[in-house]
Amino acid sequence: MKRIIIIFFVCILSFISTFSQSNQAMKELEANMKPLVDLVFDAPTDNERFNANEKLLVNLEEVLSMSKSFSYSFEGLKRISILKSPDNRFRIFTWAVIAQDGTFENFGFVQSLNENSGEYEVYKLTDRSEEIFNPNEAKCDNANWFGAVYYDLIQLKDQDRTYYTLLGFDGNSIYTKRKIIEPINFKGRSSQPEFGASVFFKERDRKRFVFEYNPETSFVLKWDNQYYENKAKQKNNPISAFFKRTNTPNIQADKNVPPDPSTVIYEQMIVYEKLEPMYEGMENMPQFFVGSGFVNGFKFERGRWRFIEGVLPRNDNPKKGLEPKRKREGSEQPMYIPNKGFKKITK
Repeated sequence: MKRIIIIFFVCILSFISTFSQSNQAMKELEANMKPLVDLVFDAPTDNERFNANEKLLVNLEEVLSMSKSFSYSFEGLKRISILKSPDNRFRIFTWAVIAQDGTFENFGFVQSLNENSGEYEVYKLTDRSEEIFNPNEAKCDNANWFGAVYYDLIQLKDQDRTYYTLLGFDGNSIYTKRKIIEPINFKGRSSQPEFGASVFFKERDRKRFVFEYNPETSFVLKWDNQYYENKAKQKNNPISAFFKRTNTPNIQADKNVPPDPSTVIYEQMIVYEKLEPMYEGMENMPQFFVGSGFVNGFKFERGRWRFIEGVLPRNDNPKKGLEPKRKREGSEQPMYIPNKGFKKITK
């Protein structure tokens, strides 16, 4: 019995020693990468930036390929976007190199779990966005990637299946900027990432949403708690039906006029400001697209993103951590406060 206990403690000490050595090696490699990251962003010439980036790619791939590297945080590489899924299925590293002519080239890695082997594998992301003719309908992988720097990762479940969606920014060029809703999944039970999926309600051919707009405009795309009106309930409202029949302008458009509380739902969704051309005749020229002042969104429902038109972005203090359908119908109602929008109250 004593011999078994001694062997057990020896194994634990050996594991701790091995882990400590591995952790120290990653710290040293991270310290070597930090000045390279600074050069990628701050070097005065394209040649210096891209040379530093090539070295960074080699170093980062080496570190991510090390055993137990998935648990290492890389807190010293703050200028690189690092997102990890809550279930530890994968994490994604992305950044951009900005050339002197104002063009952006995106780079990154996906570190993901191979469910067959139980090991994390590393995939280098190659930005081919300039070669992808129809990005909204293109299925991509790590070698054929519609590049972006991702700033949010949404993980949701429907029955036994988990869905991952990335929100990203692409600086593109001096003429347009882009933001992207990018579904990501993995091929079979392997770890190979696939970008783009048919998860948009009633749009079978669409694989992602790409919003392209004037670089001087402000465009928001985010995962947030917001209000929207339930159109199904609105159809049964005799007042709404009357205004629809008479083609009278929608009385809900005025922010100081409260919608009918019985038709308003408060949920977490992807929201964005609808883009429109500055002038007529520029409908196919995204360099002239600017925010319209109207907010739309996407709500996750039964494994699909359902389009929501006319989101009511009036909650001043959105609550964090809310999940879709988090409450029973009728248990909570929003209360309208003039000039301040809706406040949530509990009965």
